[in-house]
This record gives sequence, C-alpha cells and structure tokens, in this order.
Amino acid sequence: MAAVTKDDIWKVVQMGLALLVVPLGGWVWNMNVEVAELRNDLGDAEGVIAVLEKKIASSDDNAKNIIGIEKDIEYMKGSLGRIEQMVTR
Repeated sequence: MAAVTKDDIWKVVQMGLALLVVPLGGWVWNMNVEVAELRNDLGDAEGVIAVLEKKIASSDDNAKNIIGIEKDIEYMKGSLGRIEQMVTR
C-alpha cells in the first residue's frame, strides 16, 4: 500500500473546496440575476406609481372644482329664488 503524502492530502482538500465553491458560485450568480430582475421590476413599479400620483393630484383638483361649481349652483338657486319672490309680489 502506498503512503499518503502531503500532496495527496492537498489534492483531497482541493477537491473538497471545488465541490463547495462551484455550487456556491452558481448560487451567487442566480441570486445576482434575481436581484437584478427585482430592481428592474422596482423601476417599472416606480414609474407606475409616479403616473398614479399625478392622476390622484389631478383628480383632487377636479374634485375641488366640482365642489366649487356645486356651491356656485346653490348660490344661483338662492338668487333665482329671491328674484322669483320679487317678481311674484
């Protein structure tokens, strides 16, 4: 039987490290790809959020305008009611 030398031990250590490092390298690569996809999706979502915020702001302005128009209509109704009373007297 042959004697185990330092070189043989070193080869076994290298093989063990290779069996450990290569799968970990693949895992790191996959995680990097997934993170890049998430960042891309986040960028798309940020754009959609910005558009929705602009729509909300414009709808708030529209709601304020509608409230103002309703108040104007109520004022006109009151004025017309007074004019009607003056005419019927």
